[in-house]
Amino acid sequence: MTGVVAEEVENIVQFRAIPYATLPGRFKHSVLRENFNGLSRNFTKQGFAFPHTFTTDDIHSGGPYPGAEPIQTSEFESLILQINVPLSHLKSINTRFSSQTSLKKLPVMTYIHGGGFVLGKIDAHHSTAYMVQHSITTAQPIIAINIQYRLGALGFMATPDGGKNFALYDQRNALLWIQKFIDGFGGDPSRMTAFGESAGGYSICYHMLSRPPPSGPLFNRAIIMSGVIGPVMMPISQQDADKVYDKILERLDVKEAGNAVLEKLRSLDVQKLVDASDYWTSKGNFWSPVDDSTFFRERPITWDSIGELLAKCDWIDDIIVGNTGFEGAVLLSFANTMTPQSLHNHIAEQLSAKAAEKVMEAYNLTLDTDQNLFLTAAMRWGGDITFDVPIDAFSRCIAGHSNKRIYRYIFDVRNPFPNAPFYQQAHHWVDVYFVFRTMQFRFSHQFLKQISDKHAGFWIAFANGKAPWSAYKDEQKLVMVADERDGWIERTQQQHEELSGINFGRLKKLWDIWGEKKGEVFLPLNLATLHGSDAV
Repeated sequence: MTGVVAEEVENIVQFRAIPYATLPGRFKHSVLRENFNGLSRNFTKQGFAFPHTFTTDDIHSGGPYPGAEPIQTSEFESLILQINVPLSHLKSINTRFSSQTSLKKLPVMTYIHGGGFVLGKIDAHHSTAYMVQHSITTAQPIIAINIQYRLGALGFMATPDGGKNFALYDQRNALLWIQKFIDGFGGDPSRMTAFGESAGGYSICYHMLSRPPPSGPLFNRAIIMSGVIGPVMMPISQQDADKVYDKILERLDVKEAGNAVLEKLRSLDVQKLVDASDYWTSKGNFWSPVDDSTFFRERPITWDSIGELLAKCDWIDDIIVGNTGFEGAVLLSFANTMTPQSLHNHIAEQLSAKAAEKVMEAYNLTLDTDQNLFLTAAMRWGGDITFDVPIDAFSRCIAGHSNKRIYRYIFDVRNPFPNAPFYQQAHHWVDVYFVFRTMQFRFSHQFLKQISDKHAGFWIAFANGKAPWSAYKDEQKLVMVADERDGWIERTQQQHEELSGINFGRLKKLWDIWGEKKGEVFLPLNLATLHGSDAV
């Protein structure tokens, strides 16, 4: 196989656009690629992205990435991965073959991208090459990989022939391919760390809830960045999946019946399905997997059992989990659709009048709270429900009821790019601009670069089997915090509360309030209902 040494990342060899699976057809499961018979062994060119709407990266990260090639899309040639390997390590492999000497294999990190399951791709912005470069500098070398998978309706819509969870099986095939072939790149298949942000974090949770393949565990360490399953991202029932299918057919104006429906869907231009996927999420809905016994090991999965079920994943050793300082900052437009009264009414409808009063009290809200104060509280509430509360409950469950070590963090560094819509906010996904080290050329001062380097260093150390910082324990509750005052620093929860807008007691209170719906399917934040849109 031929890779390329990128000019901008010295001493790293990239193997680009490696096809890990074949796709026999639309709405069919991908098939693990066992060999490259009949294919080129040249992996020096950028590959195709899966079709989706390219939107947010340039807007939020300060503009187009310099020198980045335009990315083309392909529905059937985009199940690819990119491997970044230290050049010196590849040379050692050649030496081993010629001299029969042993080679120390490197730990492997695989990134599963976020994007709400409707966007995301392998690109310069999310490249893991700079992490590998840093691993060499810090004498903790790794191999790092990015993967792609199907998105939107094409990845998550269940079809009447029994097809479902296509994207999760794509991810599984990518991880299986890595397990099977990474030894040839000098990687250690017994030291695999999966890390993912937002939808990538949720994906890691779904795999931890799944039946491991016959070949063994997909990874043994996990880094979950702003993406622990809660009520909002639960696997949905087959009944609800059927409703989603019907809504998408309606949007596409597909009127065929029986087997002709699937034939029609497979004949449509792919952009129509992308547009339908975007329409579904624009109305406040989410793309979620189906709670299906062929993929998930235990059913039914309920929101209140997630921590316990994840703790039962016996092939995961240690976990890093965390979130940004103000996840809900990205929900400003949503918050602007509400008033204190409509929020109270929504919670009362989803839970009860008593629960609504408790939530209003937790956020210091009354029905006549000034709208400016209300907006901040509403954004906090939305971020807490979607990200912070599930992460807090999961951390407490693992720390108190599991032998696994869990390391908790909060990334409270603000977006440093002046033209970004969320400039000077520690918003959802802002940590992505730091951990990969790809955006340092846009940082205005050295301190931000140091935060970025240390961020990558923690993840690399964890992949090398080290404790990145003190474990989160039930009695101690230490968290690692990144902010612009102290850089990275360990604090107790109480210490961080005094310096930030995060209230850990409030997070637990929300979880307890949800206890009214224990064992039930419910959405504490039903964006579709608030939009007055169709929902399942």
